[in-house]
Amino acid sequence: MATAIVNITDILDEPKLRPFQKLVIALCTLIVFVEGMNAQSAGYIGPELREAWKLSPSELGLFFSSGLIGLMFGGIFVAPLADRIGRRPILINCVALFGICSIVSAASTGIAMLDILRFLTGLGIGGAMPNAIAMTAEYSPARRRSAMVAVMMTGFILGSVFAGMVAAPLVPIWGWQSLFVIGGVLPLLFLPVLFVSLPESIRFLSLRETARPDVAKLIRRIDPSMDVDANTRIVIEEHSASGASVVALFREGRTRSTVLLWIIFFMSLLNLYLFASWLTTHAREAGLSAGTAILVNTMFQVGGMFGAVFGWMLDKSGPARTIFTAYVIAAAAIACISFAGTDLVILTFAVFMAGFGIIGGQNGANALAALSYPTHIRSTGVGWAIGIGRVGSIIGPTLAGVLVQMGVSTGNIFYMAVIPALAAALAGAAFGGLKQRPALKQGVA
Repeated sequence: MATAIVNITDILDEPKLRPFQKLVIALCTLIVFVEGMNAQSAGYIGPELREAWKLSPSELGLFFSSGLIGLMFGGIFVAPLADRIGRRPILINCVALFGICSIVSAASTGIAMLDILRFLTGLGIGGAMPNAIAMTAEYSPARRRSAMVAVMMTGFILGSVFAGMVAAPLVPIWGWQSLFVIGGVLPLLFLPVLFVSLPESIRFLSLRETARPDVAKLIRRIDPSMDVDANTRIVIEEHSASGASVVALFREGRTRSTVLLWIIFFMSLLNLYLFASWLTTHAREAGLSAGTAILVNTMFQVGGMFGAVFGWMLDKSGPARTIFTAYVIAAAAIACISFAGTDLVILTFAVFMAGFGIIGGQNGANALAALSYPTHIRSTGVGWAIGIGRVGSIIGPTLAGVLVQMGVSTGNIFYMAVIPALAAALAGAAFGGLKQRPALKQGVA
């Protein structure tokens, strides 16, 4: 009697997403939604915090950077742990960490305490985001993987927009603490749902010989019609490995793509967090009210939602054309922000288009990172790319704070931001096509 064979790759690569796959992607979307709220909250409250505590520009810049330093360490050191112990425990624990730290941040009595809590909040966000990207990629069909990652990452943008919408009416009345309270309560309320409903990555489990019973359960959840018994041979078209490390990102012809990814992430996140941290301040300096300045900043995130089209474009046209197009659009829009001056219509449109290019390009880069690495080093690859990008995200707001302290206007700082956008575009153009390496079929004992 012939042994039945179940190929996990074939099941996942069906053109139509199954309900269980949609559930996993939806949960990852909710995770990055609450991440987006917490990651962007500092930029929305910056002017009010500066006024309440009489902070110097350099102190405000350090406040912006403290969370970003946590994001960097989370991406480099926490996220890669998932390639050893699994995506699920890292995601759940990181959501708990940044939820608790956000609530405690509202009780801060000084800037030093707040900086430490923002660092810990960033540590949780930085550990969770690469694994939400990896989990989404690992449950998505190959032909729609980039689009699914981009759609999932709109959750981050929606969270950022939600934070702005909440901040505009609440912060002027209830103070900057109100945004931290909301940013902490929602993740903690979401935790029981994750604990009950979030599965482990089936691709991660399938590469572990001891995980056959768990893999069989997940196969039946994905496709209830599948008959998997003790005699069924389960295979997946993947490479197996004993461990993961950053060195693996430079093996098997991956050096060029890894270096280019790091350049794209560095330049992109430098600009993204420069905007997140200083755009509201720039709008206030241009003469806009606190509420209007926050809403203008929110348009940056709204533009990013439309930038999800770059995920679809990545699947259809490849990384070179997609990344280049996104960041050329971003460069042109950034140049118009300072040019707009106090013209609210031009400023709002320029901010919208900057978000379309920068956030849209970043979502494309997130998907590209997930596609560039196999399962056993995917969280490591995505985590290090985001971690390197966080170096840029720290340098951007911090350097802006130093320049403001020296008397440089925020308008001129945004003119300078055209340079990293063009650098990201050129790195994307150099990426070329994404080479698919031959895969090996691995049986699950």
